[in-house]
Amino acid sequence: MRYTEDEVYRASSQFRLWSFTAEQLAAQRAETNKAAVERVKAAVHRQRAQRQKESVTGSESERNGSGVDNQAVNGVQKEVEYLTVAEEQKIVNHLAETLIKLGEHFRFPVEVVATGIQFLKRFYLYNSPMTYEPQLISRSSIFLANKTENHHLTAEKYAAGFPKTTAEQILAPEYLIIQALRFTFDVRHPFRGLKGGHMEMMAMAQGQGIAPEAHGRTAAEMQAEMLYLPVRVGGAQNRMTPEELASRITTAYTKASSILKHAAILTDAYFLYTPSQIWLSAHLIADEPLTAFYLSTKFPSPPTSSPQYNKLLTTLTFCKKLLLSHHSLSPSNSSASSEDEMKAKEAEQAAGIGALIKKLRHCRDPDKIDLVKLNKAVKRDAVQDGQLEEQKAKRRKMEREGFKKEADSFWGPELPKKE
Repeated sequence: MRYTEDEVYRASSQFRLWSFTAEQLAAQRAETNKAAVERVKAAVHRQRAQRQKESVTGSESERNGSGVDNQAVNGVQKEVEYLTVAEEQKIVNHLAETLIKLGEHFRFPVEVVATGIQFLKRFYLYNSPMTYEPQLISRSSIFLANKTENHHLTAEKYAAGFPKTTAEQILAPEYLIIQALRFTFDVRHPFRGLKGGHMEMMAMAQGQGIAPEAHGRTAAEMQAEMLYLPVRVGGAQNRMTPEELASRITTAYTKASSILKHAAILTDAYFLYTPSQIWLSAHLIADEPLTAFYLSTKFPSPPTSSPQYNKLLTTLTFCKKLLLSHHSLSPSNSSASSEDEMKAKEAEQAAGIGALIKKLRHCRDPDKIDLVKLNKAVKRDAVQDGQLEEQKAKRRKMEREGFKKEADSFWGPELPKKE
């Protein structure tokens, strides 16, 4: 049985578990935010009730003047302001951009950075920054991606890159992240698709392209048509030499690659579109006439008569708009913008994020603040003193002895060590 690329992708965990419509994505984020607010409210209420009880009974902490919320003691309890869905997304998006800089610092390959960002986004689709500290989760997400992408930087070396950070702190949230990922680590990226498309276009430019039989054009005819592609959609034909055409294809590839390394991984593109749709949309931004020609070679002539072609163009247009909505592709970030304008905008964004981080500190889930302690508490068979329960320890010892006896009966006992 032969499977098409579409069938292979539809069998992937990315399509089954992490593909959504825009409405589904918004609904899930709203549900996550609502659940987090209710959880934090309950935790804060429980904590305040406990402190109030301690203050009434004259607890030791009150007498020492420590460990008590003064507002709660005086009967004045300030209402907690919780993050909205939009504010949560701003924090997550900010951390995703920070991971790009972190990847540059550690010299991670683009696949590690992109996977780490998707791990972060997937984690916070079902969890809230109010529940789990975003900075710790982001650092652990890219470290987990470093392992799943076979880069092999050790936890000790990675932790050494941060001030006052231990390997234990990096590893503490790891199982939480893995659970949130539903134990699926596969992230399908558009980078290879872009490289393949670039090679295919270069082959067409050299007269070596292969079109479907129903297309009705030879390799030489496709090459000749490419040499007269307009610079922009609806523009006049532009006669190019083969060298100029090759340069144009490479320029489009470079720009599309930059879009995939920034706007594509920082927006919701991975949740809403397939890898092939993402790279084609990025290439559409880079050079629309060239991309439109490339797509036309995949359908019978004329391609506009094909419903699939028109449907694909509609999807790519929506994906293109999403990519263009990212600030890295906005006109204000163009080379024409003055350096002062760019600095002013960055300062404004930093101030906005700073205000959100400050707000987050006051609406954190108090039960989830110390992830290292939490990780120790939930480890398998662990108890408060860090020792295995006596019965379980005995049972496991008996099981090991049983396995050893079975091995000895089959392979024979171990040879005595030479003195």
